[in-house]
Amino acid sequence: MSSWLQGASPGRGQELSSELHPHLLLDKTMIHMPTVSPGDYVAWNCDTIHAVDKVHAGKSDSSVLYIPACPLTERNAEYLVRQRGTFLHGTPSPDFPGGIGESHHKGRMLAEDAAAVSDQNGMRAFGLERWDSTREGLSPGERETMRKANEILGFA
Repeated sequence: MSSWLQGASPGRGQELSSELHPHLLLDKTMIHMPTVSPGDYVAWNCDTIHAVDKVHAGKSDSSVLYIPACPLTERNAEYLVRQRGTFLHGTPSPDFPGGIGESHHKGRMLAEDAAAVSDQNGMRAFGLERWDSTREGLSPGERETMRKANEILGFA
């Protein structure tokens, strides 16, 4: 018995293949995305198996952006501290493999660049602005969570 899972390496996305996981029947169970246009919104649960085509047969650039949404919790605020640090240093996010990332790139996005194109909510998502725990209409639980998040983020 072993805890090793084929194709899984700590800090990296798991590569699933029919060779390593024949029981998943990936050739039959993977469902392709329908045709989408720029700006279309596609949602899936990141805990399910998903992939992009191995070969890009299009005539122009193609990309997939992963834009996560998560609730404000103490645990997520703790992660945000780490993520903010990697952004400020230009290195990969904590849940990606290490390396120098964009740390030596000239013209890479800096905090002031984010501020120029983001509102307060965008800056909060970066961990670069405090949460407004005094805003009208918040429940006591929301106020306390924001207060704790601000403390964790160093805004207390």
